Amino acid sequence: MAPRGTYRTIADELRRLIERGELSPGEMVPSELALSEQHQVARGTVRSALALLVDEGLIEVVAGQGRRVVGAASPVPTTAYERIAGDLLRRIEAGEFGPDDVLPSEATLMADHAVSRNTVRRAYQRLVDIGAVVVRQGAGAYTSPR
Repeated sequence: MAPRGTYRTIADELRRLIERGELSPGEMVPSELALSEQHQVARGTVRSALALLVDEGLIEVVAGQGRRVVGAASPVPTTAYERIAGDLLRRIEAGEFGPDDVLPSEATLMADHAVSRNTVRRAYQRLVDIGAVVVRQGAGAYTSPR
């Protein structure tokens, strides 16, 4: 028998995976059986955890398939500048760069990603457009001071 409140612990873990993007919108949640084996609990305990996430609107039941994370699947970046911008944004959101921190130089990103200066500038412009980055002429790119 699982300790009281175990279903909440399982729900918390799945919620964190969703919030961190490790379970993406449109992605199927592991099966009841897989989760019950992973956490060494009865399927009823797992069902309670999943029901909690359904009630919160984080996952939905797909008849005959299981449960999936709610939301449209994230579009896959297709261009180099989109991939670079996405990578930098993930690093900013993960706290690797604090408010008003200097970001990698154009030269560094050009070398790391084997792209042109224009590609790096387009990546930074995309981040400027969403308010995540500020570019200071002659000084480089910085995270927004939030």
